[in-house]
Amino acid sequence: MLLTIHVWRQATAEDDGEFVAVSPVEAREDMSILDLLDAVNETLIRQGDDPVSFDDGCREGICGKCGVTVDGVPHGPDKNQASCTQSLRAYRDGDEIFIEPMRAGSFPVKKDLSVDKKALRRVAKEAKFPVALKALGNAGCISCGACVAACPNGSGQLYVGTLLKELPPLAKTPEERNERSSKVLDAAEHEFGPCSLLGDCTEVCPAGLPLENLTAVARENLRRMNPEKYS
Repeated sequence: MLLTIHVWRQATAEDDGEFVAVSPVEAREDMSILDLLDAVNETLIRQGDDPVSFDDGCREGICGKCGVTVDGVPHGPDKNQASCTQSLRAYRDGDEIFIEPMRAGSFPVKKDLSVDKKALRRVAKEAKFPVALKALGNAGCISCGACVAACPNGSGQLYVGTLLKELPPLAKTPEERNERSSKVLDAAEHEFGPCSLLGDCTEVCPAGLPLENLTAVARENLRRMNPEKYS
């Protein structure tokens, strides 16, 4: 099928960006969104233009490095699928697709579709990074940031709640648990917005993390405010 791709072009973080139409782009239903971006770049190169920058990684839905917004939805139209595992089965010959970066105040654009997601790492580091990675890995979170981009408030509540849900069993003492949780809560408040309560985050999460993970944020806040009662 032949598609028209409206792709976001932005030279640097300081520049204004805009959608640029690339057409015709030859695609197949079995291609992923990242495969489609490869086809976009092949078209651009043939036309004598610079290729689009985008974040790439394992292309198996595991590393969490990739991620774009497709027609307004982080990752794409298929629920709970990373950009690299999204198929083009929803599209037909002649369709137009809009592809832009993951949009969140905590994810500044670096170039074109590539964004800086260090906010996620800064929050995780407050729990001691190796421990945080183990906690997130136990939950299946790949730290792609789609939950943040899906929230109109730019909340990282699903990511943070998942981290806080898995951290307690990894602490050696109650004091260690409380210290790590408190630091994560403070960092998250600084990096992300408040929870919108809409639940959009769960629909785009490639790991399919459940909405109840958000309650871990409230639980750890209660422990912090009432350490004697929840010790």
